[in-house]
Amino acid sequence: MHNTENLMQNEIQGSYQDVDLFHYRSDGSVNCARDEVINEQPVTIMIDKVGSFTVMSTPVDIKALAIGFIFTEGLIDSIEDVIVSNTKPELPNVIGIEVHDPTKIKIGRNLIIASSCGMCGTRNIERMFKNIKRCNNTFKISNRRIIIIMQQMRGYQHIFEITGGSHAAAIFNNDGKIIAVAEDIGRHNALDKVIGKCLLAGLTTRGCGLALSGRVSLEIVTKAARAGIELIAAVSAVSSFAVSAADRWNITLCGFVRPDKMNVYTKHERINNNNE
Repeated sequence: MHNTENLMQNEIQGSYQDVDLFHYRSDGSVNCARDEVINEQPVTIMIDKVGSFTVMSTPVDIKALAIGFIFTEGLIDSIEDVIVSNTKPELPNVIGIEVHDPTKIKIGRNLIIASSCGMCGTRNIERMFKNIKRCNNTFKISNRRIIIIMQQMRGYQHIFEITGGSHAAAIFNNDGKIIAVAEDIGRHNALDKVIGKCLLAGLTTRGCGLALSGRVSLEIVTKAARAGIELIAAVSAVSSFAVSAADRWNITLCGFVRPDKMNVYTKHERINNNNE
């Protein structure tokens, strides 16, 4: 079981690599240097009697990534569906998972998932809309608190501080307190990791909010909806399909969150316009 401090931190070891480079400047000078770049590796999730999934990811918080992935992709309904999950020292980027009823999982093929787009284009979207329940109406928060949460999340982006190359996702509760943070080269991976952390710690994500360092696409909203998240706040832009999906699943969607403003695209009733 993770404690709160573990949920709020990221493992740094293994998250970046040193590389040689040349600095070219506008004055014509060139010099050798070294830099830290974010680590991108194939991480394989093997589900016994089902199949395997290879995700291009930053190889930290592997167990959280795997559990979050199989949950947000609809392969399991809860952490209780998982019997065991583990890695081996000789295969640190491979995690094996055993579930109670493999026959419930219909996907039995191998997939390679890029760090930028996840499982884009592999589902019937209309069926997906019907299969995922609309979120409840239990979450309320002030616009000022959302801005504070985004600023607090930035303080937990340790991999970004080193490499400048990671995305972050944070789950926060109805009191406006961040309960888990994760980073990864991929936006959707960061989201899977943070949801996986909550599942492993026995913390519910239903009725919570989600803060993101990047843009919001349909896939991000889909994963959030499966987790019962009622509000998504992002530093960057949102897509047209993300807006449509958030509206259908009763999710408040905020984009371009800045210290002095934000755009609210759907279900603005959850946000109180005050400075509390």
